[in-house]
Amino acid sequence: MNHSTLTTTVFSGVPRTLLLTTRARVDEHYRLHSILHDPMIAEWWPALTWDPVLDGLYQPLSQLGWALRAHIFDEIVQRHLAVQPQAVVVELGAGLSTRYYRVGQQSHYWLELDLPEVIHLRQQFETESDRYRLIPRSVVDWSWLDEVPDGPPEQLLILAEGLLMYLEPDEVQTFITQLKQRFAGATLVFDAVGGLTRGRTAKQLADLEAPLKWFINHERDLTAMGLTVVEARSLIQEMCRYRDRIGGFRWVPWLSKLPPLRNSSLLIESRV
Repeated sequence: MNHSTLTTTVFSGVPRTLLLTTRARVDEHYRLHSILHDPMIAEWWPALTWDPVLDGLYQPLSQLGWALRAHIFDEIVQRHLAVQPQAVVVELGAGLSTRYYRVGQQSHYWLELDLPEVIHLRQQFETESDRYRLIPRSVVDWSWLDEVPDGPPEQLLILAEGLLMYLEPDEVQTFITQLKQRFAGATLVFDAVGGLTRGRTAKQLADLEAPLKWFINHERDLTAMGLTVVEARSLIQEMCRYRDRIGGFRWVPWLSKLPPLRNSSLLIESRV
């Protein structure tokens, strides 16, 4: 397929933000000593249209954060596949994720789920198979649960990268409850925001009609929602490992343990 002939949609609302994380991976791919290589998204990128309204949200630090978040999720997937050779992986709110091509082709079955307009775009770039499927559905349309093949729950890995913070708190709780009822013992990996993210970033996203709705104060909040937290990592603290890329924020490491910074973005691995 000649990707240069594709006509891409200018999205609105939350789907609009997929260009931010997509561009972050493209830029990271071309960096010397990059955190992750993503040749597939680099191939897709020329056919996509950047939305200049997103310029205010796309900065070097945010680019690093999104690329690093993707890399950490990749590592979790690789670790899961190493111990679960029959693993089923479900990416919710997948956007233009190319994780399957980076680290997922050893999985037994892989599902990508997003809104119909996003899946329509993806279908112009890639082809489904008997082990790889694209599902055009909202995460709160619980019928997607029926698309997950039967099997031991410990083989199931559910990823929700950059998704749950856009749901209402009661929708997040229902999501967790649904998973516990259907897939108790499965692994759920997601990111959650709080702290400083409630401020300027939340306002910028609200101005784009993609408001953040669900915040947590600490990973302890998740226990009351029915999750068992296996590991919680602060994205800010992880970013501080790349001192050559955080510029004038080199002073952040000694502040990154303070709750407003630490909890601004948490990467959570949990059991349902």
